[in-house]
Amino acid sequence: MKTKTAWWFWLIAILATLWNSGGVFDFLMTHTHNEAYMSVFTESQRQYFYSYPIWASAIWALAVFGAFSASLLLFLRTKFAFYVFAASLVGMVASFGYQLLSDVPDDLYNSGNIAFTIVIWVVAILLTWYARSMTLRGVLK
Repeated sequence: MKTKTAWWFWLIAILATLWNSGGVFDFLMTHTHNEAYMSVFTESQRQYFYSYPIWASAIWALAVFGAFSASLLLFLRTKFAFYVFAASLVGMVASFGYQLLSDVPDDLYNSGNIAFTIVIWVVAILLTWYARSMTLRGVLK
């Protein structure tokens, strides 16, 4: 007999997928130099993003595509969602580490960007914890 999965599990999976699709969208729009998307940034900000070394872009991709993939894995109810969320967190650490050590334009350091960065970290940590918790409860197998 199969146990029915709680409705809130599916709600969290949907919200996680929507949230993490935003990261994928941001990555793709930035790396394709989408004019409409990038027009909200100053010239120095655009040049900063466009000058990312390939390895930093690869790490950023690991973070955002990993989180998005892990969100989709929740729908399959597989414990691999936890491992992919964890790998995404490693990518986030490396990506934000690069940003802290690079020459970031001063106008990117504002309260809105800092607050949003904190939200990104909180959500990523909570989703990783959630996937681990669901694995331990047997919801993810």
